[in-house]
Amino acid sequence: MPGALKGAALEDFIRDAAATYHHQTCTAKIGRDSMSFVDAKLQVYGIQNLRIADGSIMPRVTTGNTMAPCIVIGERAGEILRAAYGM
Repeated sequence: MPGALKGAALEDFIRDAAATYHHQTCTAKIGRDSMSFVDAKLQVYGIQNLRIADGSIMPRVTTGNTMAPCIVIGERAGEILRAAYGM
């Protein structure tokens, strides 16, 4: 707890301590429509050698926690990279 802060000091504490517990997803969705950024191989459209493998590629928010889908995305990214680079 911040103690007996007032005025600007209290405002600074609130600004520094505030955080979100939301899991950001769907900001660079996978797909083929005009709102999509990533293809099925997790490559960003129009940028060579850049892939995204996190919750941002989900086309829709899951109804539960995002951890399990993110693990699946990571596992799939590993498979894609192993196949692409012969590992």
